Amino acid sequence: MNAYLLAGEEPVLISTGMRCHFEDTWTAIAQVLDPSTLRHIVVLHFESDECGALNEFLARAPRATALASMRTVMASLSDFAVRPVRGLGDGEVIVAGVHSLRVVEAPYVHAWDGIMLVEEQAQIVFSGDLFLQPGHAEPVIQNDRSSLSVQLYRTFYGTPPEVPLQRALDRVGASSPVLLAPGHGSVLGGNLVPYYRAYRQSVNALAALRPLTEATRERRSADDAPPRAPSLSREPS
Repeated sequence: MNAYLLAGEEPVLISTGMRCHFEDTWTAIAQVLDPSTLRHIVVLHFESDECGALNEFLARAPRATALASMRTVMASLSDFAVRPVRGLGDGEVIVAGVHSLRVVEAPYVHAWDGIMLVEEQAQIVFSGDLFLQPGHAEPVIQNDRSSLSVQLYRTFYGTPPEVPLQRALDRVGASSPVLLAPGHGSVLGGNLVPYYRAYRQSVNALAALRPLTEATRERRSADDAPPRAPSLSREPS
């Protein structure tokens, strides 16, 4: 599980990791800045690896505010968090010092309440569980691992609804990122087009195999109905 730290006047933590990893994460942040000065903690969706350690961070970082999608806040986070959280709308921009993080709603791409973030200055997309890869590889890679990424995504999460994933891919591509920063695996650099293409091809291939819907099936007439089983009740005399 990856957590991302954006340093600056208003430090931002994107994903907290699990509660059992809190001390390790806190120590890692302390190598860059004082973790108690965190101002924004963004939860991309409600899941233990995304926000399991949220309350531990809130307890030690008194000025930090937790932020998440409106869905996440209303359904889970407002009750889970030890102090008030802020809901984010689609397209909203989180201004944190030199950083501007644009919210991209991505429901059902992984979790039903998911969002992604676009860091508009550095052109980085924090994509949650989209574009993930396995193992503990290099922090940033340039080589194409798109096929492996799609395979792992399908293995863990199945196939998301076609429209939400296509929409998310459109919006990520339109942001022209130079880096994709997923929740698991390496940050992706270099030519990112193969990743968009591989995910689209995967969804399109499955869509082509989808059975015809009731609306497009040939309508059967009453004569095509199977015969009724004989009644076991006596006819009235």
